[in-house]
Amino acid sequence: RGTAGGSSQQPGLGGGAPGRQAAPGPSPSSGGEVPETMSNYAFFVKYTYSNECALLAYNFHELVTKLGIFEQFAYRHDHRLISVTLAYIFYRYQVHHCDMALDLAVTLVYLEDVRVPGQPELQENSRDAFHLICYLAFLAHAFNADRTIRLADWYKEIGWRSFRNCQQLNGYVFFLFSQVRRFRLRVSEARVKRYIQKLCSVPPQIHQET
Repeated sequence: RGTAGGSSQQPGLGGGAPGRQAAPGPSPSSGGEVPETMSNYAFFVKYTYSNECALLAYNFHELVTKLGIFEQFAYRHDHRLISVTLAYIFYRYQVHHCDMALDLAVTLVYLEDVRVPGQPELQENSRDAFHLICYLAFLAHAFNADRTIRLADWYKEIGWRSFRNCQQLNGYVFFLFSQVRRFRLRVSEARVKRYIQKLCSVPPQIHQET
């Protein structure tokens, strides 16, 4: 792995087999028809495939929201669908939940950097929260993983709805890599570890929602 933090055991994430199987999540690009009144944790339990995925997706959504990403970048569907989408892709391509935690932690560092004043302004047609979060997650995954999920697979799963072909998607990813990340994918291990701890912890409000 490209950075520290991917230990086999994390707080709140046991190393055992997933405790359940869930129904497939709603499609984030087909209208986002989901029950808005469902509590956040119950939503992720319903629309992800394991208890570990539910916890990571829940915490990732909460952390992205606290960063103010949705105040700066638009997404017209339920914001929780972005985290469900990432959980689906990582589960679909058999990324271990500890590696998933590492990828999401690096993604959060990238998103934190996007919010820093003085960062290059994203192109107007790139100011979409879904694309920004998902494909920064692709870059984080590509940096961390020894065997990566190919961009062609990301296109097959989600990219085809918004990009004409994989080449166009590759252009957007290169824009994120070159203009937003400025060709730097390595980030501080301390920042990554801080987010891993937050992603893998069980917040008190989860017990209140279940």
